[in-house]
Amino acid sequence: MPDFTRDEILLRACKALVYNFANQVEEGRDVVHTRTFNYFLHPEDRYVYYGASVSVTDETKNHPEHAVPCAVLINECFRLLKEDKLSHDQIAHLLKKHWKIVRITKEESKKLDFELGYKSKMPDGWSFEEGDTFERFKLGKSS
Repeated sequence: MPDFTRDEILLRACKALVYNFANQVEEGRDVVHTRTFNYFLHPEDRYVYYGASVSVTDETKNHPEHAVPCAVLINECFRLLKEDKLSHDQIAHLLKKHWKIVRITKEESKKLDFELGYKSKMPDGWSFEEGDTFERFKLGKSS
């Protein structure tokens, strides 16, 4: 049995997701549950865990948070597939770049999701192709 690195496994999962999304675009279906990431790569945080907020301690209640919300990852992949300007591999690499989990406190999660309104979106002007994966966390710290 071949040995694959975590990075290789992640890229393979991204390619499989993009292939699946492309099939749905071709079939005229573009509804995907955000939990799809858990099914394509399990346990997800083993492969995409990036780190923790400085506020996370053994005493704090914390929460695993996707750096870029899953809804955004899905919508951006569908957008790029429909535009047909990038190859499936290029889209998979963008997905790999942005598919990260960060451990944050429950308070930080509430701020991101409800005070700033970033539960399922990224800040205005953010770009999947060129944007900073951690942009919403940076804006959350500065406000």
